[in-house]
Amino acid sequence: MAKILVVDDDASLREVIRLSLESAGYDVIEAADGREGVVTATAQLPDLILCDVRMQNMDGYGALTALRQ
Repeated sequence: MAKILVVDDDASLREVIRLSLESAGYDVIEAADGREGVVTATAQLPDLILCDVRMQNMDGYGALTALRQ
């Protein structure tokens, strides 16, 4: 089963995405902002990351840059 990390600062949107993906058979993990997403991605090694671009603390582009390093 593929593991997907959903990174978004909107908790209700994260929940909708999580429920949709879980109903399709995916293992879903969540993060509330870019910094948490980077930490979670390095610890959990997801197969796919769905990341919002506009977030507090660290935006999606900052998270992508940090993960590439």
